[in-house]
Amino acid sequence: MTPTIHARSAIPPSSAGLSATSATIASKTLKVFLRDPQAVFPTLLQGVLFLLVFRYVFAGAIDSAPLAYVDYMTPGIITTTLLFGSSQAAVTVARERSAGFTDRVLSLPVARLGVTLGRLTAQSTIVVAAALTTLIAAFITGFRPHAGVGELAVALAMLMLYSIAFAALFLALGSAASSPEAAQGLAFIAIPLTFISSAIVPTASMPSWLAAVADFQPLTPMIDALRGLTQADLIGMDQNALTVAIIWSLAILLGSVVLAARLAARTKALN
Repeated sequence: MTPTIHARSAIPPSSAGLSATSATIASKTLKVFLRDPQAVFPTLLQGVLFLLVFRYVFAGAIDSAPLAYVDYMTPGIITTTLLFGSSQAAVTVARERSAGFTDRVLSLPVARLGVTLGRLTAQSTIVVAAALTTLIAAFITGFRPHAGVGELAVALAMLMLYSIAFAALFLALGSAASSPEAAQGLAFIAIPLTFISSAIVPTASMPSWLAAVADFQPLTPMIDALRGLTQADLIGMDQNALTVAIIWSLAILLGSVVLAARLAARTKALN
């Protein structure tokens, strides 16, 4: 269980601006995370376990031509690692509010948006670390990019954008949840989003009605864009998927940050 940050030690006693509040909340959140092995190891290794299961258990049963299955699935596993890792932010935020941390912070002379931005910075950093751990495991098990430096640089930028968008989404959900248990339930959305997408199998192999759902939801164009960027020499870059992925990511990010900031500001009044 992730420890709760203490407000008195989290925020300096003097009035803090946006950058100071953000930096302090981010630093304290990361320190709390790193002090809890029960949070660190599941977060960093969850994507690796998914990768190993699908790499060695299901690879022979899935047709991913013209790509080797490890090259097909790795962009999907890394993207879903970001999603699953971010889902813990909802529980953390709900737990902090339940313990009174959010109320105490908001009673101090700080920039309220800085609380949200600090949490966002810390959580996106955590999930990027998890994605890098998964990527290292993917290389060890045979994953190889087939693309130029430019495409790979864009792929890295897209991963950063996904990490921030997903972290913002679950921060908003955690702020909206009535309890840590409710936040855990809201985090469940990561499961259907993962499996009803192109992360593990091509959507063309699904029934037509399910494929339509998979193609419409945000995770599929995000994964397809990343797959096209990392395997551009073999399958070409999917420009349409890249455009849609950017639109989805920015929409999720901006909407979630606004919602999370408003809900955080209302926490004291509602409690």
